[in-house]
Amino acid sequence: MQDKLRRRYQVQKELSRNGKYQGVIAVSEMTRLISMLDSDQANISVVFEFLPSGFDYPMLKGRVEASLAVECQRCIKPVELAMQFEFTLLVDAPDDLIQETSLDTLYSVDGEIDLYEVVEDELILNLPLVALHDDDSCNEYWRQPNEQADVAIKVNPFSILKELKTIN
Repeated sequence: MQDKLRRRYQVQKELSRNGKYQGVIAVSEMTRLISMLDSDQANISVVFEFLPSGFDYPMLKGRVEASLAVECQRCIKPVELAMQFEFTLLVDAPDDLIQETSLDTLYSVDGEIDLYEVVEDELILNLPLVALHDDDSCNEYWRQPNEQADVAIKVNPFSILKELKTIN
């Protein structure tokens, strides 16, 4: 059964209930993410659940889908990024366990997590370092990788010395 999305969850309570949730979060709720976007008029679709892990620590497993407008680094105009990814996080796992596994961890505050912060963190981590339009002609001044630059041929002023060099 999937319930309505809330902002805060008590981890142990949700784990005992096998809590599964889905819903939509407005980008305007995520202040750190907004600073990286061209528009805050998007919605983020989230599906997640609390599960027991094989490590005796609760696990948060989820899926995020969003279409976000970021700035193209080639033409400085908005480009839509369709983002779709899954995440798996251990909750309150100790450092030695984190080093042994490939899973990331999430730390709760008094046994409670803020789902909006978790989703915001995951979105920020999944944003590309350099966002570009698929069509590289979005900027007419952008040089294609196969185009040669007009480079003036420089004459080495010491090339005359090469001619003066004698062979012994």
